Amino acid sequence: MKKIIFLHGFFASGQCVPALALKEALADNVEVLTPDLPMHPNASLAFIQTLCEHTNPDLLVGNSCGAFLA
Repeated sequence: MKKIIFLHGFFASGQCVPALALKEALADNVEVLTPDLPMHPNASLAFIQTLCEHTNPDLLVGNSCGAFLA
């Protein structure tokens, strides 16, 4: 199964509307991970790098600041 990591925007969470919509739309074919990111950009980048190393996603997508980080 393919795996996507969705990165939320600033002052949002992994349970934001776009994250949940993506999870629902792709539920039959893709595992969508929607983590809560740290507030500081450097901490977020370190978190994302570690998450990618552990989960080996096929794609990173994001909304707003999450798109910038992706």
